[in-house]
Amino acid sequence: MRAGVREVKPVRIDWLTRTAKVSPMSPLVLAAEKLGIRWLMLFDGEYVYGSSPGLIEAADALIRAMRPRSLIDLFGGSGAVSKLAAMNGVKRIIYVDLYPEAAYRNLRSMRGIEIVREDAFKFLGRGVECDLLIADPPEELADKTARHLMRNRRAFRKAALIWIGSDCPRRKISSLARMRMTEIIEVWGDFFLILWNRGLRDLIERVKRMLE
Repeated sequence: MRAGVREVKPVRIDWLTRTAKVSPMSPLVLAAEKLGIRWLMLFDGEYVYGSSPGLIEAADALIRAMRPRSLIDLFGGSGAVSKLAAMNGVKRIIYVDLYPEAAYRNLRSMRGIEIVREDAFKFLGRGVECDLLIADPPEELADKTARHLMRNRRAFRKAALIWIGSDCPRRKISSLARMRMTEIIEVWGDFFLILWNRGLRDLIERVKRMLE
């Protein structure tokens, strides 16, 4: 269990809104409802985690542009990205999270999705590969995730999308943008790092223009 976390459980979104733990107009709720996601994870009876509208929009743009046959949904949370990928025709999807209880409920009727309960870095250490990797790490692991995937590009044959924060200093953006085959984008107030492999620069530029 993550350090400092005592209780983790899946809860229905309608219960969260009915008990005023989250607003019905919360971005997390709106993004979930758009995909038919009914369960989110509740940490310590207080903190609710789900995919943001920015992540869903950026992931959707990359999936549509790249048409991957395989996708890894790292730190998958509610399973929203996995469901989005399945709805867009991705044939092989691997969902990875330490707490997949909400995803089990949200994805039970979806085909082609493998749910893996495992630490994300241990999972990557097994040498797994996919066409497209999408990572939505908790804030304290965002930099570690980005560094790991920049050093281990073999995990994805085409590209990776990594959430790096809702606040990204200009110095950090400039530093990352100077690296080869990397791009920083901002979508709905969230910042993402896109990593890609050779031959995909024009496609990434097209995705970036779509999201700007």
